[in-house]
Amino acid sequence: MFNLTGELQASNKELARATRYFYEDEPKKQAVALDSKPYFTREDFEKESKLNPDNLYIQRQLGMHYEANGDYALAKEVYLREAGKNPDNPDAHFFLGSLYATLGEYQKAKYSFEEALYLDPNHGATIEAMSMFLQTDKKKQLGRDVLRYSSQKAPDGPAQRITIIRETMAAGNYTEALNLAEEATEKYPTHTGFVQLIGENNLKLGRPEDAKRSFQRAIKLNSKDIQPHLLLADLYFEQGKYVYAALSYSDAVYLDPDNSDYRYMQGLSYFNAHEWGRTAASWEDLLHYRPNDAIVKTLLPQAYYVLAVEYNRIGNPTMGRRAFKNALSVNNNTSSWLPGAMGVLGKFYREKNMYNESLVAFQEVLELSPNDANAYMGMGITYWKMDEKQLARASWERSLQIKPDHNESRGWLILSSQGS
Repeated sequence: MFNLTGELQASNKELARATRYFYEDEPKKQAVALDSKPYFTREDFEKESKLNPDNLYIQRQLGMHYEANGDYALAKEVYLREAGKNPDNPDAHFFLGSLYATLGEYQKAKYSFEEALYLDPNHGATIEAMSMFLQTDKKKQLGRDVLRYSSQKAPDGPAQRITIIRETMAAGNYTEALNLAEEATEKYPTHTGFVQLIGENNLKLGRPEDAKRSFQRAIKLNSKDIQPHLLLADLYFEQGKYVYAALSYSDAVYLDPDNSDYRYMQGLSYFNAHEWGRTAASWEDLLHYRPNDAIVKTLLPQAYYVLAVEYNRIGNPTMGRRAFKNALSVNNNTSSWLPGAMGVLGKFYREKNMYNESLVAFQEVLELSPNDANAYMGMGITYWKMDEKQLARASWERSLQIKPDHNESRGWLILSSQGS
């Protein structure tokens, strides 16, 4: 038994229950993954920039490299320099505006985007970016303002169409908005924003599969636009297709690695999919950004605990102890997460058709927390799967005695009455 320090805030009973799966075992050598060297270093980008001082797009690559590494001041120097050298090139102003938007300097971003549209009222990159600015109220306002400016400069251009479609959606006329988006796509077939709008309206009209196809098409047209990835991820999550939701949120994390909300949803999707190792990897990364996230510090130890039990079950107690230590390193107050971990384990085993193990796990929850309505509800579902109808109903009735407004238990009781 590995040593537990006095920092652990839990009763002896909880500790015994939490560690009962782990036994001493000879340590084994573990493979260590080596990170491969990136193809291009900072020196490579800077050297290429110096060799091609008049190539705006090579300078853009240098700026993007600085951004990817969080060196925003250096990136700003690049974009300011290029905007000064290329005042007649809308791309130069778009690059600068994009950085300002990333930094949250929306007024400056607005000026840069408007400069790009002054030079080219139908500047594709700017209009695409504005149509995708939906993550925050400030970004939405920036997008609306810049699109309105473009509409004034080019009344028949794509920005005007996007504005009209958004206004039609805001009025709740989703069928009309869908028709407008489809018409716009015929005229601007490579414009990601219109394809995305087709998906959004299909979703509002209760056509999730059509919406999914549109979001996927938008991603194919421009994989660097983050909004279609998020819309697709949210759709998969709502459908309970958690693995695919996680993969789509992972794409969003790749495009915006500093966004902790995307990392949270990536981890939650893997958690709901019972992909414990990937859950741990996602949320360990998140804790670098939000070290005191209360939800993650409750759920991540649960994932580690399930990993620990599973490692022990398949005959690898060394990895089991390591996973349990990881759980304690995240949150050593086991009373805050151990009952939940047992409940997750009960559901996990039930979905693997390991019904006896599922019942044991739910019973462990009740040992720790005798009035846990969710545990009785979960136990009832397991009994139901075992065709133990009377025991199932008794469990749900007990759940409702503890928590009369427990809708899931009530729903199962109603369902069981209809089936009897």
